[in-house]
Amino acid sequence: MTLNEARQLLDAFLEGVVSTLGFQHIGCLEYARQANEATALLSWPCRLDPRGFAAFTCGVGLHFESLAKWLSDGPKRMTATLGTPIHFLRANKSFAEWKFSGADDLEGQRGPILDDLSNLALPFVERYSKLSEVRKAVESSIPKDWINLGLDQDRRVNVLAAIQLIRGDKPSALKILDDALAERKTASPKRRFEIEDLRKRLVEAG
Repeated sequence: MTLNEARQLLDAFLEGVVSTLGFQHIGCLEYARQANEATALLSWPCRLDPRGFAAFTCGVGLHFESLAKWLSDGPKRMTATLGTPIHFLRANKSFAEWKFSGADDLEGQRGPILDDLSNLALPFVERYSKLSEVRKAVESSIPKDWINLGLDQDRRVNVLAAIQLIRGDKPSALKILDDALAERKTASPKRRFEIEDLRKRLVEAG
């Protein structure tokens, strides 16, 4: 079994699984559905193991169109504004993969996959598909609150600023960006680039 064959087999199987939860196919191993103020996304990274089987896991994401206009350079394929690997939603955060060598193996995984989606992914989607909950998390002084959304320190700055923008508070958004750039005055250009880019676009927007 090649990786492409494994992905095609997995894709056909997962479409039948996640459709029961309202998700629709948007690309190979990618599925989406509306959820409150966002689009919920499920992605399924798949790999071939040298021991002769395929293994896969799940990423849970949320795309906010209202934030994406500020957090990207323009319309592209839909990507997650925030998200997390599903194993981070488990109590012990232990990494685990589902494994298969053929269609029969996949069918045996249907129950465990649906359990994880229902008990882990969907509660995350329901909570954080509301901008009010995202705002609470990214404004928190406790790093794990926003790290759990897949945000590092620099991405968090831009999300904070974007939230202020869609609330109509441009001065606060600029202050967030300016304060962050001052804190990163001696940081590497990589850490400053996205913040500087958002500030430039914000100023150019008038």
